[in-house]
Amino acid sequence: MAEAEVKESFEKKIRKLRKDFQKNVQPVLRRHNYYLSKGERRRIKQKKAIKRLQRRERRLMRSA
Repeated sequence: MAEAEVKESFEKKIRKLRKDFQKNVQPVLRRHNYYLSKGERRRIKQKKAIKRLQRRERRLMRSA
């Protein structure tokens, strides 16, 4: 009985650690994989924002 509880809490901690890694560490590793100038980062960020807004508008048009 106690062994099952320990295994369960261990599994929960592993899941939490994996989720934390994916949220906080992976993007940093990806960002440092190669060099991007500040201007290039800004342009990419703007393009992503525009695409996000267009996608949101399309979804609103479909639901209306």
